[in-house]
Amino acid sequence: MKALVIAAHPDDETLGAGATASALSRQGAQVHIHILAEGVSLRHTGTTLDLARERCQAAAKELGAADISFGGLAADGRLPADLPQSQVVGAIGRVLREVAPEVVFTHHPGDIHADHRSVAHAVQYGTRILGAGPVRQVLHFEVLSSTEQQTGLVAPFTPDVFYDVTGHVEAKCRALAAYPDEVYDPPHPRSLAAVRTLAAYRGTQVGVEAAEAFMTGRELRTPMATGPSGVDVG
Repeated sequence: MKALVIAAHPDDETLGAGATASALSRQGAQVHIHILAEGVSLRHTGTTLDLARERCQAAAKELGAADISFGGLAADGRLPADLPQSQVVGAIGRVLREVAPEVVFTHHPGDIHADHRSVAHAVQYGTRILGAGPVRQVLHFEVLSSTEQQTGLVAPFTPDVFYDVTGHVEAKCRALAAYPDEVYDPPHPRSLAAVRTLAAYRGTQVGVEAAEAFMTGRELRTPMATGPSGVDVG
């Protein structure tokens, strides 16, 4: 299986689907990570674009990802407010064609961060006709310090898909540690303690030690072989 994690900024990919990426890659799946605006890291003093990408690559290695690529959008900061949505859609369309994934993990469209919403909407647009390509499922993830900060009045994050990531949370924490400028001490939501707590909480929701939660964006299923009664057994 090929899985693609599409994130707006460095560390979003790890916070949103890091443990799942680790679990899938260890099970033999090809996990590709794509960061659209890696240059956002340049807001930190002393960080160069090369260093920002090195940190992304170090995090991806901890997660066992097969590959990581960069969109180069907003090389010196966040996505510009006047950046045409078509440009973001085009960038995502290119990586979808290049990677040809079956599953896509990306931001939640109700996230408080404008860049996260832009990426989520662009992925929705790029995968709107699932039957035209290999993508069969689009899952939206939560990013600590961002998704949960949105009020429930605006598209709340209500997960319906959970990945059992027991044994992979520490890989996620090691990957997040590759971004020293993005990790804070507790009780900040973007702390290693918060990462572990959220994984444990999501795990309690489905009866496992640790889980990552997602919301289904789109899914296309192919009917499986039927049993003697003609009932779909898939």
